[in-house]
Amino acid sequence: MATINGATIYQTEANPVNFRYDTLGKDSEVFAVGDLVTISSGVMSVALATSVIFGVAMKAQTMGATNDTVYPPYIPVQENMTFLMGANGDFTDNETDGGTYYKLTGTTGAMQVDQASGVQTTTSKIVEIVKVDPNSVGGTGSGNGSRQVLVRFVKTPTLNVGGPA
Repeated sequence: MATINGATIYQTEANPVNFRYDTLGKDSEVFAVGDLVTISSGVMSVALATSVIFGVAMKAQTMGATNDTVYPPYIPVQENMTFLMGANGDFTDNETDGGTYYKLTGTTGAMQVDQASGVQTTTSKIVEIVKVDPNSVGGTGSGNGSRQVLVRFVKTPTLNVGGPA
């Protein structure tokens, strides 16, 4: 089984998910499908380890050096949306890991839950683990079940359990 990078919608209680094209991409930014994105100075860029998560990129594209016209497609993150992500370390099980918080790791095309840095208890809380090995893949190590998790984003423009951005 392949390693999972980025985020994929797993479940939503809201209306059907639609792409949005309403935020200008940052100059020279490179987006991969599934990249988590943030908004800074009015433009969209790839999120960093502890960024406020605005959405998930839905198209691979590179912005021009002086981008004034390209609005990359994304899905906005909303409450009660669950995403499938990979992690850079093995989780134990749902009883141990469910409800714990982590930050992110990686750059465009290689974003994952940063399990290796351990549970986060401050403003670095970005994702909450909902379920470990949701597809019953089993096993440990890169690409296997213990590195596949369902998450909710908790540091978003409308929900921020980790404190101020």
